[in-house]
Amino acid sequence: MEPRWDSKFELKPGKWVFVPNVDTIELGRKIKDDLSQRWKAPAYYYHLRDGGHVAALKVHLGQTCFIHVDVENFFQRINRSRITRVLKGIYSYGEARDIANLSTVRFPEGTEKRYILPYGFVQSTLLASICLRKSALGNYLKRLTAADGIEVSVYVDDIIISLADHASAEVILAEIKSVSEKSGFDLNKKKEQGPADKIRAFNIELSQHSLHVLPDRWLAFLDAMRGNENPHRQQAILGYVGSLNPAQATQLQAEVF
Repeated sequence: MEPRWDSKFELKPGKWVFVPNVDTIELGRKIKDDLSQRWKAPAYYYHLRDGGHVAALKVHLGQTCFIHVDVENFFQRINRSRITRVLKGIYSYGEARDIANLSTVRFPEGTEKRYILPYGFVQSTLLASICLRKSALGNYLKRLTAADGIEVSVYVDDIIISLADHASAEVILAEIKSVSEKSGFDLNKKKEQGPADKIRAFNIELSQHSLHVLPDRWLAFLDAMRGNENPHRQQAILGYVGSLNPAQATQLQAEVF
C-alpha cells in the first residue's frame, strides 16, 4: 500500500507527526464529517466546541482547588483494535474495521509492526476523543461531571478538574491515576499538577477568579506585535490576551502603541 502521507517528522523523541497527502486529507474529512453526524461529543470536550482552551479554563474560575493531568503520547496509545472496538456501536464491524485501517499508520520505531492513530490526520482528534470517552477514564470523567461542585474540562489530552475541597481532590487524583492505567492511557508524571490553588495550562496560570498569561508567552506576544505591523494581527493578539486578562492586554497595548 502506498504511504498516505507526504512526510513525517519527530516533534520530540517518540512523538511523530504525519503530514497527510491530498487524498488522505479528503478521506479524513469524509470520515470526520460522518462521525460528527453519528457521535455527539460531551459538552466538557472543549477542543470539539466553540471557545477552545480559553473556555476550558474559564469554566473553573469559581473554584479554589485545581488538578491538571496530561495523557502521555495520547494518539500513539490508540491502535487499530481500539478504534475498531469503540466504533462498533456506531458502525457495523466491517465499517469500523475499515475506518480503523484507513486512519492508522505503522509506528516508525521498532521492528514490531504496530499501527497507531497518527498525529496530523484530519480525523485523528475526533477518533481519539471517542476512544477516550469510551474508556474507563472517559467513564470516570463523565461521573465527575455529574457530581455537585466539581468542574471538568478536557482539551485533547489535557484534563483539568476543579472543586472546593482539597481532601476530595486528593482522592480524585488517586482515582484518575488508577482508571487511566486501566484504560491504557497512562498520565505524564512530569506534567501532573495539583491539587493546588493554582495550575498552569496552555501557557496560562489558572487560580480562583484569575487567568494570567505566563511571562514567556506574554513576551512572545509583545515581540510578535512589535515585529508585525498588520493591525488585524495586532488586534487579534490583543483580543486573545484581553479575553484572558484585560489588564495584561492593556499593558501589552501600552508597550506597542
